[in-house]
Amino acid sequence: MKVAGRVKKRSYAKLDMFSEVSQNSLRVTLPIRTISEANSFEPWRVKYARHKEQKRLVALGLNPLRQHVKLPCRLMLTRFAPDALDVFDNLPMSFKYIVDAVCAIITGDYRAGHADSDTRISIACDQEKSDAYGIRIVITW
Repeated sequence: MKVAGRVKKRSYAKLDMFSEVSQNSLRVTLPIRTISEANSFEPWRVKYARHKEQKRLVALGLNPLRQHVKLPCRLMLTRFAPDALDVFDNLPMSFKYIVDAVCAIITGDYRAGHADSDTRISIACDQEKSDAYGIRIVITW
């Protein structure tokens, strides 16, 4: 009798962590794989683990550099992935928890739902085709 073997999850390449500070900007590249939160039908524990990991990696990359950021500022998020998301709905939703974490670090307001509503921060999203998954955060002031 033959039994089917376990199906292995496909591995994916990630970008390396990188940060750069210049006179009026801050650029951080993080190895985060983003998916659209609007189209994900997963158990809540899987979503929670992904959101927690995204917030942890953003804090790891931005906390040492937060003293350089001055308000008001512009936040530009770029997604790197082999496949593209819908620009109007799915792309902003894929950055939902990353935006929350970045804005909380910049403003110092860690209450849920308050930091990303700060009017001194403007947010824009973009995506680029790449073989490796990751995001780039550019903050200019």
